[in-house]
Amino acid sequence: MPETKSDVVLEINKVYKSFDDLEVLKGITMEVKRGEVVAVIGPSGGGKSTLLRCATTLEKVDAGKIVIGGDVLCEDGQYCDKKLEKQIRSKFGLVFQNFNLFPHFSVKRNITEALIHVHKKSKEEADTICDQLLAKMDLKEKADAYPCNLSGGQQQRVSIARALATNPEIIFFDEPTSALDPELTKGVLNVIKELAKEKMTMVIVTHEMSFARDVADRIIFMDGGVIVEEGPAYELVTNPKQERTKAFLAGY
Repeated sequence: MPETKSDVVLEINKVYKSFDDLEVLKGITMEVKRGEVVAVIGPSGGGKSTLLRCATTLEKVDAGKIVIGGDVLCEDGQYCDKKLEKQIRSKFGLVFQNFNLFPHFSVKRNITEALIHVHKKSKEEADTICDQLLAKMDLKEKADAYPCNLSGGQQQRVSIARALATNPEIIFFDEPTSALDPELTKGVLNVIKELAKEKMTMVIVTHEMSFARDVADRIIFMDGGVIVEEGPAYELVTNPKQERTKAFLAGY
């Protein structure tokens, strides 16, 4: 069947972003299709996290267009109204590298708070969603625990459950394992692998090359605020075409 625009969950077109005199994104253009897993790799300072922050409304772009789930977030540096922006934010989930859980809320409340107060679910419905997700994350017995009583890996799995709770069209991960030791990293990556099997649309900024190669459908290599190379995941990691990509991957 021919591809339609409804198959495209995320569209980024000629996006620019500077911080003072430092140009961090230099005309980035990319698309993510429904059910696709895209890994974004590259050296620190290459623009990966800034790209994610712009796509998730945490930063405002200077120029360019961003469309999420068919709704235009911004075009030519002009942003949509606050009502539509709120609607767009409900279409994605975001998992940070440092968990960003509310320390004074229990695990259950961290997951149900937005469901009840933002998405207007009943407490019963929110609790049911929470219970199902905690079972999926192998954390059912931790519902009443607080973040300080959890390991880093458990906290990150709670963050993933929270991102999934609103049934988003796409989830963004910003270095989801960078704050974890290797043993805990494995558990979090296994959860993301399972989501990939379920055809969850995901954009994952990561330094885990073997994970990107095995789980992503496509890899985008960024450096210096531009996309240097992109292609099918296994092919890009095992047979990169650009010299800059080869040099970067030689370090892994």
